[in-house]
Amino acid sequence: MDIELSITLPYGKEQAAPPFGNDDDKYSESLPRYFIDKLTKPKARVFDPFMGLGTTAFIAEDLSRIPYGIEHDEMRCEWSAGQLENWMNIKCDDAANMDRLGFPKMDFCITSPPYMPRHHKWNPLYGGDPAKAGYDCYLRRMGFIFKKLSAQMKRNAYVVVHADNMQHGQYYTPLVRDLSLVIEKSMPLKAEIIVKWDNATPEYPHTHCLVFKNA
Repeated sequence: MDIELSITLPYGKEQAAPPFGNDDDKYSESLPRYFIDKLTKPKARVFDPFMGLGTTAFIAEDLSRIPYGIEHDEMRCEWSAGQLENWMNIKCDDAANMDRLGFPKMDFCITSPPYMPRHHKWNPLYGGDPAKAGYDCYLRRMGFIFKKLSAQMKRNAYVVVHADNMQHGQYYTPLVRDLSLVIEKSMPLKAEIIVKWDNATPEYPHTHCLVFKNA
């Protein structure tokens, strides 16, 4: 792949979130559309282990790829699956259980995992379980999940992880760097792409995509 380290994509949501959701839970459809179109061919299996409101799956199907996904929240999972022709490929479960769900080997993955500020205790990967609190625990779990993901992907398959650094007052979370370090223990990092948003708001001019290639 000829990797461009800086790209510009349209910013905005093609479809509104469902009534129970939030537009902040969706990433711009232009992001998965760009990478799926560039890195896969029709009928490729496209996987999102943190499916959220189904953006990756919808775009994959729109581009004649076959979507697969996992979403832990039952309402989101049922809503997203209900919009898809390949609804049977969507599972309501923890991403850490992907090896137990009977999925085939995947051709490509693009995902935007749950973010966690490092000064918070509430861990989104454990539903806020106090026994699993803290940023260090979050990163260890991410490392565990992406090790499972490496085994789920075909050899030489690309994995694209969308992430943002976070500033909350005096607190700064270098999430892009921290995710790259834990994921690279399982898959070589090939590039960090800066995605500049066309017509973006001043508060969100760009985002990051980490590109890994499964060994």
